[in-house]
Amino acid sequence: MGHTPITRPDLTDYRVYIDVLLDKLNEDSVHKMSIEDLMKLLIEKAMKNYCPDVVVVPNRKRYETWPF
Repeated sequence: MGHTPITRPDLTDYRVYIDVLLDKLNEDSVHKMSIEDLMKLLIEKAMKNYCPDVVVVPNRKRYETWPF
């Protein structure tokens, strides 16, 4: 595979939803998740649902919660 250009989608209209979701996930998270990690997590989940034959190799912080 050749050079992959950096992707910077304009999600301004969805920023409020991204922030709410990020805050909710970070409430119980061991490590604070960044917006980039959240987007990667959502893409991985969508790929698992819609393209189960495609293997995604995660390149992000692992999402873990505190075991209460």
